[in-house]
Amino acid sequence: DLDCFGSALGIYRGVTALNKPAHIIMGGPHPAVMDLYRRVVEERDYADIIIDEEQALDYTDENTLLILVDVNRPSICESSRLVEIIKNVAVIDHNRNSVENVGKAVVSYVEPYASSTCEMVAEILQYFSDDLRLRNIEADCLYAGIMIDTNNFITRAGVRTFEAAAFLRRSGADMTRVRKML
Repeated sequence: DLDCFGSALGIYRGVTALNKPAHIIMGGPHPAVMDLYRRVVEERDYADIIIDEEQALDYTDENTLLILVDVNRPSICESSRLVEIIKNVAVIDHNRNSVENVGKAVVSYVEPYASSTCEMVAEILQYFSDDLRLRNIEADCLYAGIMIDTNNFITRAGVRTFEAAAFLRRSGADMTRVRKML
């Protein structure tokens, strides 16, 4: 969904700001994210960031960090196989933990009181680095994820939600563009 795709793009920006290689693992675009997906892959800078499980296996070594966003259950993530193989796994999610979770996560940031994972990622990014600059499409995707999960800021929206949205607006998110995408 848009919360997952937007937060993945936000984490991608954070990782690449540290001069580390990063990819988004995605089997295929879900119809809910098709418009945003097209916008992203049409951008020259993002031409090869989205890969599938098999490609991800080629990049994997003992130093790989797998960051799961908007999911904390291995059975429903994009690649439960990668969760098993990769020893360094981090989880960022706003959904409640269940009995099934990534028990070996080196970092688990699960915050059920957050409106969306995009909100959580926006919070992380605004304190991440003074040099970090989101691109407009990244800010739009994060903003769209918050809008979808809060039903246009009507449900589960709190002070943190609006602070994250304000950060994204300052970073280039445009409400008109986002509404047209949705």
